[in-house]
Amino acid sequence: MPANNEENPIENAPRGAYDGRVEVRLAVVEKRMTAVEVDVAVIRTSFATKEDVQSLRNEIHASTDRIIGLLHQQKLEFNMALAKQREDFFAALAAQRDEFKDALAAQREDFFAALAAQRDEFKGALAAQREDFFAALTAQREDVKDALGEQRIALYKMQMSHMWKLYGFASLLMTGVYFIARYVH
Repeated sequence: MPANNEENPIENAPRGAYDGRVEVRLAVVEKRMTAVEVDVAVIRTSFATKEDVQSLRNEIHASTDRIIGLLHQQKLEFNMALAKQREDFFAALAAQRDEFKDALAAQREDFFAALAAQRDEFKGALAAQREDFFAALTAQREDVKDALGEQRIALYKMQMSHMWKLYGFASLLMTGVYFIARYVH
C-alpha cells in the first residue's frame, strides 16, 4: 500500500480534524461491502437466480457511487478549509494594517511635537527609523508570504495523501468486487 512508504512525505502527511468523519464513512462502506460478500456467499450456496445476481450488481454499483461521492465530498471539505484559512489570513492582515495605521498616526503626532524643538537632529533619526520600519515590514511581509506558501503546500500534500489512500482503497475494493462478480456467474 502507498501509505507504508516511509520515504514519501506526501503519503505520510499529518491528519487533520476531519479525518475521523472520512474514516467513519469508510467504515460504513466497509460494513456494507462485508454485507455484499455475505450476499455473494449466500448466492453461491443457494444456486442464485438471475435476479439475485442482478441485485448484487446493483449493490456493487451503489457502493461504487458512494465511494465516488465520498471522494468528492472530501475534496469539497479540503477546499472549504483552504477558503477559511484564506479568509482568516486576510482578516488578520486587515487588523494588522489598522494597528499599523493607528501606531503610525500616534508616532506622527509625537514626531511633529518633537520636530518643533529639535528639527535638525530628528531628521536624521527619522530617516533611520523609516528605513528600519520598512525593512522590518518587508521582512515581515516575506515571512507571511513564505508561511502562507508552506501552509498551502502542506494542505495540498495532506489532500493528495488522503486522495491516494482513498484511491488505493477504492482500487482494492473494486478489484475484489470484480473477482467476486466474475466468479458468481
